[in-house]
Amino acid sequence: MKNKYNFAARAALLALALTAAFALNTTAIAQAPPGSLWYNGDYNGVQGLANERNTVVTQAAVYDDFNVTAPLGWHVTALFSVDHQYTTISAADWEIRTGISEGSAGTLIASGTTNSPVVTEMHCGINGCLVSQVEVTGLNVFLPMLPSGQHYWLNVTPVGDGTGRSFNWTTSGTNCVGTPCGNDQNAFFNSTYFGAYFTSTANESQPYDYSMGVIGTVVPEPATVALLTCGVGALLIALRRRRGMGKRRRVFWAKF
Repeated sequence: MKNKYNFAARAALLALALTAAFALNTTAIAQAPPGSLWYNGDYNGVQGLANERNTVVTQAAVYDDFNVTAPLGWHVTALFSVDHQYTTISAADWEIRTGISEGSAGTLIASGTTNSPVVTEMHCGINGCLVSQVEVTGLNVFLPMLPSGQHYWLNVTPVGDGTGRSFNWTTSGTNCVGTPCGNDQNAFFNSTYFGAYFTSTANESQPYDYSMGVIGTVVPEPATVALLTCGVGALLIALRRRRGMGKRRRVFWAKF
């Protein structure tokens, strides 16, 4: 009886120690960053598809679709993807396209490379931080609202140090922002290394959605601008009147 009790106690202590070690080596999973206009959802740890350049793979990129929902468009200031990687991220490529279809790259709207991506460690374990949000900042891209049924496609590719790998995590849409919400399986894969040219990710046995997003501001409509202008104008008038009344009071009391 005593041996059974000691064994149970030791097992409980071991479980507690492992739980504590996991907690100490784990950071919280980030949700949509502030200012997100579209976020396809938190990574779910189910699958990942090659999304990398200058690793042991020369090039591979995942594209997922999003919609600009403001009538006057968006001003995009940052883009990001959530990746499982075991390489040192030295840069990041990014592209926004329209009209991608099977075997067609569509139209390139904007693209670039940054040598100073913001890499946020999202989930760390005893083997290191293998899940990161790779963000391209400092952008100034205007995206108009597209006709119904048309989409933009986003890619943010981590650039490695010539070693290791990087994979864009899948998502089921948890904590998503905007549309589509991690639920339409309308993603494409392009890779010179793997011999794939803008093919559906379903053809790569990955019929999923991928964790990535767009940060920026909505272009306000004229009525909103007018309302804001009127509000500021009324506030300025009120302040001037208040200052004027205060001045008259000071002059009045000065006479006595």
